[in-house]
Amino acid sequence: MFFSPHPDDLVYSAFSALIDPFNRKVAVTVFNLSRFTKWGLGSPRLISAFRKLEDKLVFTLLGIKSFHLNQPDTSLVESKRFPLKLLYLPNIIYSPLGVGSHPDHLITRGLAVHVWLEAKRIPRLLFYEDLPYAARCENYESVLETLSCEVGLLKPRFIPLSDYQLRLKMLFSRLYITQTDHTSLLRQRAEENGLKCGVRYAEKLFEVAS
Repeated sequence: MFFSPHPDDLVYSAFSALIDPFNRKVAVTVFNLSRFTKWGLGSPRLISAFRKLEDKLVFTLLGIKSFHLNQPDTSLVESKRFPLKLLYLPNIIYSPLGVGSHPDHLITRGLAVHVWLEAKRIPRLLFYEDLPYAARCENYESVLETLSCEVGLLKPRFIPLSDYQLRLKMLFSRLYITQTDHTSLLRQRAEENGLKCGVRYAEKLFEVAS
């Protein structure tokens, strides 16, 4: 089960997990109501419909079942916490790490952790880097320390991306045409992560130690 603050966050930050062929996947986008685009603020109704369509297109092409919780993001109102009923027990939960302290990302992380706790800590819990924020942050050790106090020891994991998989990630990121093109930043981050684990490209996640 993937938790995404907004349309596009999963493609930017956890694409390697999205294309993993060995797990059935469900993506939950929390804050899909918005008026923000790369051209500026627009009609909430029109922009929200278009962003949801972008998300549905991406997940359909990837063969992933998706849900939208239809919550307004902070460009519309002040975000508030809300409950999510656990309908089934996932094997793995993916959550934003919360780098950059964006309210929508922190609330989504809290929701993912809540689901994990409701599942009695049985599923694996992984946190993905919040891109583009994490790439602009020189050090987010304080985020890891704070989160570790809540969920336990976090171990870094590097997931390799092949040349083809990185090109695919770039392609899918461009399908979110209402948003800024971050392909150069995503490639640079993949190269930086790859250098740290001895491959050309990689994504970085953090898993709660069992």
